[in-house]
Amino acid sequence: MVQSIGMFPTLFSLGPFELRTATVCTVLAVLSTLYVFWRKGREEHYEERDLFDTFFLAGLVGLLVARASFILLHAADFGFTVSKWLDVGLYPGMIGKIGLFAATIVLLRQAKRHKWDLFEVLDFWILALSTGFVFLFLGFFFDGTGMGVPTSLPVGIIFPSVVEPHHPVQLYAAIFFFGLSWYLWRVEKNYRMYRWYRASKTGAETGFLVGMFAVATGFFFTLLSVITPAELVFVGVGWDWLAFVFVLFFGFGVLFVRSGRTFGKRKQVSYGSQE
Repeated sequence: MVQSIGMFPTLFSLGPFELRTATVCTVLAVLSTLYVFWRKGREEHYEERDLFDTFFLAGLVGLLVARASFILLHAADFGFTVSKWLDVGLYPGMIGKIGLFAATIVLLRQAKRHKWDLFEVLDFWILALSTGFVFLFLGFFFDGTGMGVPTSLPVGIIFPSVVEPHHPVQLYAAIFFFGLSWYLWRVEKNYRMYRWYRASKTGAETGFLVGMFAVATGFFFTLLSVITPAELVFVGVGWDWLAFVFVLFFGFGVLFVRSGRTFGKRKQVSYGSQE
């Protein structure tokens, strides 16, 4: 069993000033996500100002919705006290899943407004998120927030805020996204040559990265929900696993549709007249 290894919630402090590790990791997460999104958009000759505007609008809406959803699910603790809603220091909490969904909806609306290829933009978004999530979950780990359930397994860690070892699910997630990000960057230039994805077409459609990201994260977090306290709790039951199962099947659906396959009988294509 791994005892408390000193999570390093604070990098250094000078008098009243304190630089938290989670803050640094969050900044790195935002900057890396923005950089990847901007870089991929620029490679496809998107207007840089529109890329920045879209990113910041999506991020802002995502944060507001993530906070609002947490307040709604914990209405008994917040009531109608606006000061509690705004004070994330004394009353922290966000539902990241809902916030991410809202940010993605804003992204799609902006893409439609600018007449961008929706799935191409989503591919940029997925590459950016998978990179930024590595830093984000590392921040959670060093801060000791978002830990898993108690465990007696050797992987258990005693975080500063608890007295018994817990699953370091933040570290599991950081390692997962590191591997997923490496895979997505590796296949990004090659998936258009995959015959199984092209189906009967001569070229492949965008959306492959979206589908693979959804399948991988849906499957991983469905398994992880067994050892992670639920965030989406209704009538005393946690429903996080159901959201992840939906993401999993959504990914399969994207891969199926974007590959050009249909449930009906494949149409025969004529490649020339026969004498």
